[in-house]
Amino acid sequence: MPPSGTFVTTVHPFESLTPHACAYEVGLTNAANALVFIGGLGDGPHTVPYPRTIAKRLEAEPDLSYSVFEFRLTSSFSGFGFARLANDVADISALVKYLRSIGKQRVVLMGHSTGSQDCMEYTSPSHDVEPVEGLILQAPVSDRAAMAQEMGEDKLDEGLSVAKELIDAGRGHDRMRPEHLSPSFHNTPISAARWYALGATDGEDNYFDSGLPDHVIKPYWQRVDKPLLILHSGSDEYVPSSVDKDVLVRRWKNLCRPGIASELSGSIPGAGHRVEEPDSEEWLVNTVVEFLRSVT
Repeated sequence: MPPSGTFVTTVHPFESLTPHACAYEVGLTNAANALVFIGGLGDGPHTVPYPRTIAKRLEAEPDLSYSVFEFRLTSSFSGFGFARLANDVADISALVKYLRSIGKQRVVLMGHSTGSQDCMEYTSPSHDVEPVEGLILQAPVSDRAAMAQEMGEDKLDEGLSVAKELIDAGRGHDRMRPEHLSPSFHNTPISAARWYALGATDGEDNYFDSGLPDHVIKPYWQRVDKPLLILHSGSDEYVPSSVDKDVLVRRWKNLCRPGIASELSGSIPGAGHRVEEPDSEEWLVNTVVEFLRSVT
């Protein structure tokens, strides 16, 4: 008998800029459609539990005909420290191209945490990507706010000044010293360029900062032209308590084109960042399945 918690996956080698790229398919066999899960900083295939729960539920919804895919990006695990969102977009597009080649009809991207930034970056006209049919943003947190919460805003800005000096000197690939990073990053090699991208107000990763004015963020939301589901974690430990997540999600919805942001968007009750609470996970799974029904 296999140990508790084991699961079966189908491995799909595919051509990508990341060497030896493979995608891992879980759930309904011979599904017509694909839900592609993209994790956050430090994640890789199978590090977040709920995609497998979604896959299990989708097995009971054969009319939807979706299986769940996870895959290794250049930025997976500790690789994020010297990667960019643009690298992730290239990896995601390569997988979508492969999925089309094996006959997948609808492809929906589901980002978790920084995977949500990847989904937003995927909509940028600066990238030539394979089109998808829908997007899900789960736990779309501001890295800057999370870092400031952990190390203090003054200390964060001090480290960002060091990063900016290195970038301006043509040394953006230099590794940041631990004393200029928040404690969560002390064991991860991270470049000045990525640290600035994550933590600066004008950093290229800074899509979800609640303090950014509408005129700055509206163009990001306006360029989304496919069905979009936004699901904050209701009790996300990486979001400052001063941020009303429901108000923030409504603001983002209103910045989108009419009819793009799903009315199912909102906060997952009681959910921590990774949605590991059973009731919250069930709420998430039900909402994702309902959203997939609306994607055509």
